[in-house]
Amino acid sequence: MGAVLAALGLALAGCGGGTTANGSGTGDAVPDGATGDSALNLALPHDLMTAPLVDSTGRTTSLAAFRGKVVVVSDVMTLCQETCPMDTANVVQAAEAVEKAGLGDKVEFLSITIDPARDSVAQLAAYRNLFAPAPADWKTLTGKPSDLAALWKGLGVWSQKVAEEDPPGKNWRTGATLTYDIDHSDDIFVLDGNGREQSLLQGVAGLAPGSHLPKDLDRFLNDDGRRNLAHPGGDAWTPSQVLQKVGSLLHRSIPQ
Repeated sequence: MGAVLAALGLALAGCGGGTTANGSGTGDAVPDGATGDSALNLALPHDLMTAPLVDSTGRTTSLAAFRGKVVVVSDVMTLCQETCPMDTANVVQAAEAVEKAGLGDKVEFLSITIDPARDSVAQLAAYRNLFAPAPADWKTLTGKPSDLAALWKGLGVWSQKVAEEDPPGKNWRTGATLTYDIDHSDDIFVLDGNGREQSLLQGVAGLAPGSHLPKDLDRFLNDDGRRNLAHPGGDAWTPSQVLQKVGSLLHRSIPQ
């Protein structure tokens, strides 16, 4: 399992801090400064492909259920105040472009939580609804903590539970005070129709010109989030990069 991302650096632009991490090949992570774009051709282990996932309607599925389609997997946390709102906005924009190109039946965008304790089916459904009308080819998913931990470890996604900032934020849906945060890497994995990982985008997302966050998520950003939104950096990934990678697997050009 751990060989999936051997020797590749993964970026951490975490929801609780600004450090970075490397995938070690065993899923472990150590601080480093890697960001960027990697080309791969790696088979995902059977146990990762078949691990049960639950979508925002309560339906059980798995990565294997989408075999035959290009699958774009992103790690997400609905209560992230620094990076995930921009990541998700880019994923949704790419999913919308795929649908507009008439390719929605050939691609699935899966935003899978790293915070199953708080990202319930109801929370994920509300998060998806923030982007209404949400594209049909984009799903938000959770699962058993042990299954998700194994999935993210196998893919080399780094996360660490940390103290919540002071003063603490509040859940944008329920108003409940947040009691912890999770630092994590921000990664976009593109799988081909055979379930092989073909490419990886890493780091903070840069919104396309003229794009905006949903109002609830824009208000939810903390100071670090506002800095990331305004100044994502020169290596920030964009929807056009995702579309290029998806299009190359479909042998189609997908306009943004």
